[in-house]
Amino acid sequence: MRREWSPEDVVACWTPVGSDWDLVANKSGPTRLGFVLMLKYFELEGRFPHRPR
Repeated sequence: MRREWSPEDVVACWTPVGSDWDLVANKSGPTRLGFVLMLKYFELEGRFPHRPR
Protein backbone atom coordinates (compact mmCIF):
# COMPACT_ATOMS: atom_id res chain seq x y z
CA MET A 1 0.00 0.00 0.00
CA ARG A 2 1.30 3.44 -0.90
CA ARG A 3 2.16 5.86 1.86
CA GLU A 4 1.96 9.07 -0.17
CA TRP A 5 -1.38 9.95 -1.80
CA SER A 6 -2.35 13.03 -3.75
CA PRO A 7 -5.90 14.31 -3.20
CA GLU A 8 -6.81 13.27 -6.75
CA ASP A 9 -5.56 9.73 -6.14
CA VAL A 10 -7.56 9.42 -2.93
CA VAL A 11 -10.75 10.43 -4.69
CA ALA A 12 -10.08 8.21 -7.71
CA CYS A 13 -9.15 5.09 -5.72
CA TRP A 14 -11.33 5.25 -2.61
CA THR A 15 -14.65 6.64 -3.87
CA PRO A 16 -17.37 4.03 -4.41
CA VAL A 17 -18.65 4.00 -7.99
CA GLY A 18 -21.23 2.13 -10.06
CA SER A 19 -21.91 -1.35 -8.74
CA ASP A 20 -20.12 -0.59 -5.44
CA TRP A 21 -23.29 1.20 -4.36
CA ASP A 22 -25.36 -1.93 -5.04
CA LEU A 23 -23.12 -3.91 -2.69
CA VAL A 24 -23.46 -1.43 0.19
CA ALA A 25 -27.16 -0.64 -0.24
CA ASN A 26 -28.27 -2.95 2.59
CA LYS A 27 -25.57 -1.77 5.04
CA SER A 28 -26.00 1.17 7.42
CA GLY A 29 -23.90 3.41 9.67
CA PRO A 30 -20.36 2.31 10.56
CA THR A 31 -20.93 -1.06 8.88
CA ARG A 32 -21.32 0.68 5.51
CA LEU A 33 -18.09 2.65 5.90
CA GLY A 34 -16.14 -0.42 7.01
CA PHE A 35 -17.51 -2.49 4.15
CA VAL A 36 -16.62 0.15 1.55
CA LEU A 37 -13.09 0.48 2.94
CA MET A 38 -12.54 -3.28 2.82
CA LEU A 39 -14.01 -3.45 -0.69
CA LYS A 40 -11.77 -0.68 -2.01
CA TYR A 41 -8.70 -2.11 -0.26
CA PHE A 42 -9.38 -5.46 -1.91
CA GLU A 43 -9.70 -3.76 -5.32
CA LEU A 44 -6.35 -1.99 -4.84
CA GLU A 45 -4.32 -4.79 -3.24
CA GLY A 46 -6.07 -7.96 -4.40
CA ARG A 47 -6.29 -9.19 -0.81
CA PHE A 48 -7.79 -8.22 2.53
CA PRO A 49 -5.58 -6.58 5.20
CA HIS A 50 -3.75 -8.95 7.54
CA ARG A 51 -3.89 -6.55 10.50
CA PRO A 52 -6.30 -3.77 11.50
CA ARG A 53 -3.62 -1.12 10.89
